[in-house]
Amino acid sequence: MLIPKISGNPMNKLILTFFLASFSLASFLAAQTLKTKTDTLLFYGDVLSNASLDKHRVFAAENFNQIFREILQEGSESFEQVKDLPLLALNLPPDSSFVLYTWRLSLKNNSEFHYFGFIQSLRDEFDPIELKDHMQSGRVTEYATFTPDHWPAAFYYNMRAFELPDGEEAFLLFGINGNSRFNRIRVMDVLFRQGNQFYFGLPVFGEEGENIARTGKTRILMEYSFDAPVFLNYDHEYDLVVLNRLDRKEGIHPGQGMTGIPSGEYMGYKYDNGYWIWVPEVVRKRSIPEATPPPPPQRDRPRRDLFGRPVQN
Repeated sequence: MLIPKISGNPMNKLILTFFLASFSLASFLAAQTLKTKTDTLLFYGDVLSNASLDKHRVFAAENFNQIFREILQEGSESFEQVKDLPLLALNLPPDSSFVLYTWRLSLKNNSEFHYFGFIQSLRDEFDPIELKDHMQSGRVTEYATFTPDHWPAAFYYNMRAFELPDGEEAFLLFGINGNSRFNRIRVMDVLFRQGNQFYFGLPVFGEEGENIARTGKTRILMEYSFDAPVFLNYDHEYDLVVLNRLDRKEGIHPGQGMTGIPSGEYMGYKYDNGYWIWVPEVVRKRSIPEATPPPPPQRDRPRRDLFGRPVQN
């Protein structure tokens, strides 16, 4: 490091002291941030979630994605390095053969959203598969199947395995997509596997099982007002998928236009021999939470600093 020449002036000595202290602090923080790749992910994850400037969030998101990819390429053991990152949603099948990671980037004061994801083999059967957000293309419908390169993106909060008519295993995915300033989209998709290839969307949703394979929906999309409480998830008590019935109405916010508003009624999808059959009415016998809340924090989980290290309470 080049140190400026300082005369005996007390003010100059004060400037030198401040310069050295600032440099030492910056060096310390940089060293701590870059100590491990996981530390760096924690740092960039915090920036992309909380930075006040969008350009900082975008920069952090690009670096987070690149480093995350590098870590996954180290093999299945890398799961232990990333599984506790607070930014991520993780979903695993019953046999824990792979893990589906998703996360999101919010910009323009929660009016623009971008989604990221990977599928990682936990048995080293295939290389990490990156998911490329295709939702904003306007070409995602309820009647199409997509590859990971054209992912109908969402932040997934639940995954449930089920058996297809041919006996193969598939997975219901439940997620949310920010979509736009005024509207959100709840997503119920199907993830299925052929060898080491994964696909999104399969015609398993409909009214009659015998016709679903030809005319059924491959996913369910629920567009609704950003401030409306909407539920879409598998309900173990009812043993079916429960979701709000939405009415198309004019939004109350200037410039919002038509949007989905919960009617107060519920409908569902019941599993039957590989298909999910539409149930037009689900009578509520108890209070179903309107929104899908995040899991409560673990009481025994230690508090952590910016770099993920435990700190004293």
